[in-house]
Amino acid sequence: MNDILCIVVTYNRLPDLKVCYESLQRQTMKKFDILVVNNGSTDGTLEFLKEKSNEGIVINQENLGGAGGFYAGMKYGLEHNYKWLWLMDDDGTPEEHQLERLYSHREASMYLNALVLNRDNHEEFAFQPNDKRITLEKICKNNPSNILVHPFNGTFFNIEMVKQIGFIKKEMFIWGDEKEYTLRAMAHGIIPVTITNAIHYHPKEKGIKQSAIPFVHSRRTIILIKPQKLSHYYYRNLGYIDKTYRGTLKSLKQVAIHVIFFIRKGEWNELSKFIKFYLYGRNNKYN
Repeated sequence: MNDILCIVVTYNRLPDLKVCYESLQRQTMKKFDILVVNNGSTDGTLEFLKEKSNEGIVINQENLGGAGGFYAGMKYGLEHNYKWLWLMDDDGTPEEHQLERLYSHREASMYLNALVLNRDNHEEFAFQPNDKRITLEKICKNNPSNILVHPFNGTFFNIEMVKQIGFIKKEMFIWGDEKEYTLRAMAHGIIPVTITNAIHYHPKEKGIKQSAIPFVHSRRTIILIKPQKLSHYYYRNLGYIDKTYRGTLKSLKQVAIHVIFFIRKGEWNELSKFIKFYLYGRNNKYN
């Protein structure tokens, strides 16, 4: 057994998983184990993983979302005495030097992250920051950098951090679990850093960012619009994060900009859903 466990969470994205797996096999640093957490895929993933059974470890479970997948992977890593966990989704592609460069900076923090770039355009971020002053050129001037961490996309944890702050909140399912875990680490005095020459390619962010107030493009008025079919997960997790880490004033601002946006758009059903599930999150109602 090696000291490093790579955890890949997958659900019905077999073509992406194959690319991810191949990129892991091309890493210049070879001493790590691969664990794929399969969230009940029905697209041939199970058969593919059976073919790879001599090359890695597999956990097959029902679809518990990204949060449930990473929870299972973290738990396995802790129970099997790994020292480092390297986490990613199936649609991420680590550049071949990524693990080597993350590992070489392991003394910088217990929480390291790769620099996440658009898979189809390597000159831009995969997840655009709300603050337009943060540019790719600016962040790459410092390595490591303590800004622009996009967690669980080539994220490298020391297992001692997991012992200290616990596992990811698996009930969150998707959209917010990685942010909550990052804020929890920071609340324990652990500063996440980005290793800017450790590159992780990822599809461009699917969510749409809009300003709640027309013609005002401040980062304080920007909200993230998720597909309505699944948006309740996002609202619920946002409520939990605000209550736990952001305090009353910031929470009220968060609610205000969402209410303004949905009223302005005439999206009354979505407004009702936001209020309902945001309050669920604030009350830690996850059953």
